[in-house]
Amino acid sequence: MNTKSLLTRIGVPVLSLGLLGGVGATLATSASAATQSAVLTSASVKPPTATVVASTHVAGVPDTTVGSTATGSYEDASGNVTSDPSQSAFGPVWAIDDATDTYKVHSLGNNQYEVDRMVNGTFQAFAQPNTGLSTVSPINVSGQLHGTISYVVTSVNGPVASNLLPEQAIGTGSHAQLMQLFPDASSIAGGNDWVFAYHTAHGSMTQRYDTDSSTWGNITG
Repeated sequence: MNTKSLLTRIGVPVLSLGLLGGVGATLATSASAATQSAVLTSASVKPPTATVVASTHVAGVPDTTVGSTATGSYEDASGNVTSDPSQSAFGPVWAIDDATDTYKVHSLGNNQYEVDRMVNGTFQAFAQPNTGLSTVSPINVSGQLHGTISYVVTSVNGPVASNLLPEQAIGTGSHAQLMQLFPDASSIAGGNDWVFAYHTAHGSMTQRYDTDSSTWGNITG
């Protein structure tokens, strides 16, 4: 899974008020709806149901695994076991990703926002991510990746889509991207429901938070 380390449009739904009964009430309601709509437009206020979609591209992202049998080491051509120097707090690094992250933000009210992240791109694997072997043979396999993961962000002012850089610095993770999208974020929770699928010419692997890693498959080259 990738740190599991995703235009700039803001949609404002049209307000709709029910008729209160009677011609006078109907006219008053229509006028009230028009007035509220004008106020929302002039003040650029996002109603609770507003959504924001923003995308960014990032290259050089270390892809990690939480597989219990992953070793982060490999056996070279001479039979020497070498530890992978590219380690992270999330497990051994087995591939480098190049992906577009698209974030869909929905207001939950009370300064909280549900954020769905969609990842689409490519990966270059140099080690097997999941294996029962004590060492991992070096590989050189490329393929496509697709993933989803969600968060809940607490922010008083909400998302600023234009703040999310279209091109990230190499290896920039999702937390740093979310801090761009929510400049005043006081907390970022969630991120535990990751599902990432990897496809190569010779097979595929799906890493999923709610299944045992032994069922995920492997990238073997």
